[in-house]
Amino acid sequence: MDFAIHLVQQATQRVFLYAHKSNILHAQAALTGLTVSPDESILMVVPLFHVLAWGTPYFAPMFGLKLVMPGLQMEGEPLFDLIEKEKVTLAFGVPTVWMGLLSYCRENNKILSSVRNTVIGGSALSLAILKEFDEVHDVNVIQGWGMTEMSPLGTSNFLTEEMKQMSKEDRYAVQLKQGRPMYGIELKVVDDSGKELPKDGESQGHLLVRGPWVLQKYFKSETDAVDKDGWFDTGDISVLDQDGYMTIKDRAKDVIKSGGEWISSIDLENAAVGHPEVAEACVVGIPHPKWDERPILFIVTNSGEPIDKQSILDFLASKVAKWWLPDEIIFLKELPHGATGKLQKFELRDEYNNYYTGS
Repeated sequence: MDFAIHLVQQATQRVFLYAHKSNILHAQAALTGLTVSPDESILMVVPLFHVLAWGTPYFAPMFGLKLVMPGLQMEGEPLFDLIEKEKVTLAFGVPTVWMGLLSYCRENNKILSSVRNTVIGGSALSLAILKEFDEVHDVNVIQGWGMTEMSPLGTSNFLTEEMKQMSKEDRYAVQLKQGRPMYGIELKVVDDSGKELPKDGESQGHLLVRGPWVLQKYFKSETDAVDKDGWFDTGDISVLDQDGYMTIKDRAKDVIKSGGEWISSIDLENAAVGHPEVAEACVVGIPHPKWDERPILFIVTNSGEPIDKQSILDFLASKVAKWWLPDEIIFLKELPHGATGKLQKFELRDEYNNYYTGS
C-alpha cells in the first residue's frame, strides 16, 4: 500500500503516517457526511496542522470547490470582510474563533448573508453559539467529532428531515450532540471491564471506534493501538442513544470525580457560557481533601472585568445538579489556548493543583 508522504507529529511525540487509500476514503465520506454541495465556497478558519483542516484540502479539490484561507487574520472584522468578499457558504472552525466573529457581528449589526452551514469541532458546541448562528444569521450548525487517529472525522450531526420537523428546543437538543458515525465508522461505549453498554442516552463509558481510516498503530510502534477486534479507545467518556447519536461527556483525563460521582466539565462549561455576561468558561477538577476532586470555574466576562459570583451560581442552579456547582469561581482576562484555539486545561490544572490542599 502507498503511504502519504507527510508525517504528522503531536505534542505527545506520537507520530502518524497515513495511507493514500485511507485519505481518499476519508475525503469521499466527508463529502456526504458534511453534506457538501457542488457550489460551496469553503472557509477554513483552522491551521493546516489541526485535524479539522486535514480532510478539507482533499475533498474540496476532489469536488472542484473553492478554498478560502484567512491566514493569520482570524479576528472578527477581517473574517467577516473575507466571508463577504468570497461569498463563503460553508465555514470550518473551532468555537473560540466563532465567538469572536459573532461578537463582532453583534456589536456592529452585521449579518452573515452568504453562509449556509458552519462545521464546528475541536471543542464542544455551546447552546449560546448554536442559537446565535441559527436565530440571528440563519446559519445551520453542523457539529462534528473526530481525532488525529481517525484522519480525523468520526461523527457528523448534519440537519435531517426529521430534525426540520422538530421544535427549535428539541432540534437544539439533538444538534448539541456530537452526531452519528460517518459511513464506514462504528462506535461503541464500554464500561471499565470492557462490557458494551446499552444505547440509552444515559449509560456513559469509554468510547471505542473502528473503521477503515482509524489507525492500527502509531508510526514505528511495535504494538497495535487497537484491540484484537480492531477497536481503538479514544480516551473520551461518552453516551450513545437509541438513534445512534453520540454525546461526549468529557475526556477521560478531564472528567471530575467528586465524592464518588462524576461531573462533566464540558456540560458545566456550556451551562456557564449561557450566562449573558460570560464570554468563555473553563472547568477544571482540583484535588480536594474530602471529596477527591472539586470543580473550579474559570471565567472570562464580556467586559473583561469580574462580575457578581452569586449571579453565576444562581444561573447555574437551575441547569445542573446542586453538587455540580463549583466551589470557586475565578475571573481571568483570558484562558490558555493552544495554536488551534482549544483550551489548555493542563495549564490551569497545574497552576491551581494545590488550591484546596494548600501544600
